Amino acid sequence: MFGNTGEFSLPPRGTVTLRLAGVPIQIQPFFWLVALFFSPFLTPNHSEADSRILFLGLVAWIAAWLLNFLIHELGHAFSARFLYGARPRIVLFGFGGVTLWNPLYTRVPGRRGRLLIALAGPGAEIAAALLLAGILFVCGLPMTAGWNSFGPIPVPSLSFSLEPFLAESVSAAGFLGIVTLEIFLNSFLWMGIFWGILNLLPIDPLDGGHIASALFGSLFSRRGEIFADALSLLFAGGLAVYCLAERNFFMAFFFGLFAHHSWGKLRIA
Repeated sequence: MFGNTGEFSLPPRGTVTLRLAGVPIQIQPFFWLVALFFSPFLTPNHSEADSRILFLGLVAWIAAWLLNFLIHELGHAFSARFLYGARPRIVLFGFGGVTLWNPLYTRVPGRRGRLLIALAGPGAEIAAALLLAGILFVCGLPMTAGWNSFGPIPVPSLSFSLEPFLAESVSAAGFLGIVTLEIFLNSFLWMGIFWGILNLLPIDPLDGGHIASALFGSLFSRRGEIFADALSLLFAGGLAVYCLAERNFFMAFFFGLFAHHSWGKLRIA
């Protein structure tokens, strides 16, 4: 996500701050908690696995989670800086992140600019995942392609095996390192493809909602915003009902919040 604001509030206690390519980044504590919540390495299905593999797998998952969201938000940040001279900063929180800049020092993006900035985020993470997949494919690693799902929502998936490197002579430390790397690579591939596609859905405040708003605004001017919000409500509400029917209550809640947000915008339009 992205936007502009004239003020930046103080970060909560425990926030990690860093700078990449001149872009200030805040990583709030809740970001790590959500990464742990989504991790498959804390589920009962893995309770019988080697504790070392569980720990290293969890570390690899969180590292892939962080890298994926950083790439996504840096896509927004770099495009806003290149196109409009923005001074962006990134905040990673809870269920994602946002790229912000102060409008006092930035030319205001028009509809075309908002469209390009919105596309840059999911475009960057999908491109990064596909680039990694291409490199692994060229290296001749065994690949499995198909469909996976996050709850009831199917997404295309790619996974690679580092089994060719697991020779009988490999040490225990080498084995753990290879398994950890395989978990990191496959987690990053899954996240890049899934979150990239999810963010392109025409639902506000996802990037797809910004894209729909810019496109409809170009076609229908002010009424285009209303059409985009109506489309967002239709998609979010439909997915919430579908997830509820599939007894995926978390995703139903997730899309239900977006539907409520879109309905609120339509009521004041």
